Amino acid sequence: GVSVPLARLTLVVNDEMSDIPTTTESSPDNLPQRTKGNRKKKRTIVQEGPLLITHHGISGPATLRLSAFAAREFHAVGYKCEVKIHFCPKHEEEQREVLGAVGSSEEIYVDALWKMTRFIPKRKMATGCPLFMKEGREGDADANVPIIPKRLWAALVQNADIPPDTTWGDASKAMIRSMASSISSFSLNVSSKGIFKEEFVTAGGVSLKEVQMTNMQSKLVPGLFFSGECLDVDGVTGGFNFMGCWSTGFVAGEGAAEFCYENSSSEVPTAE
Repeated sequence: GVSVPLARLTLVVNDEMSDIPTTTESSPDNLPQRTKGNRKKKRTIVQEGPLLITHHGISGPATLRLSAFAAREFHAVGYKCEVKIHFCPKHEEEQREVLGAVGSSEEIYVDALWKMTRFIPKRKMATGCPLFMKEGREGDADANVPIIPKRLWAALVQNADIPPDTTWGDASKAMIRSMASSISSFSLNVSSKGIFKEEFVTAGGVSLKEVQMTNMQSKLVPGLFFSGECLDVDGVTGGFNFMGCWSTGFVAGEGAAEFCYENSSSEVPTAE
């Protein structure tokens, strides 16, 4: 596989997903809104983190976070949708803050890559990413690293239908724009969820509004207690979910025992 230190994954919520109550980490801009014509504006669910590209799909913290916070949206469309990937959001921020770059993400990389047609005209485009950023400690001679790993860059060049022998000096504006789009907004068609039963926990379940959190007893049915995955709560990774199961299980167990004690008969049954 190929690892990307920091990527940004974006899921655009379409009409099929839009009526699902959101449980994501949302800013006001990400919440469903309606226009004057009573049509819902599209919202996005965005997560960042390390990304792992494998032979069967994507994984890693960024992918796990997106699949957790958009679990209902993914399920609503049968895990068939489109996710946009920005492979180097940290570098873009650097370009804006340090160099004063303006415009859309794509335009910033069109400008940066177009400069390569003058700086390294004889170098082949597929050789490696020509853009670098600092990593590690200051003063480290190896601090500057390509913003896109070499194998991933070669795959992006191939995906853009750019001939492997094309040099930067021969690159057309269309080629440059295609690569800029691949860097900042690569379109990934999602066809299914993990095929190896890698889920940490399931989303959905009994609403927490219907549960007394002090003892995990149902507010609707006295004597009924809940814990773990049957509750509508799920963490980002396995550790949080284990802790949730153990904690709610302990509280529910104590609550159930107390309920049985308080409602038991005061008379001690005798054997005949």
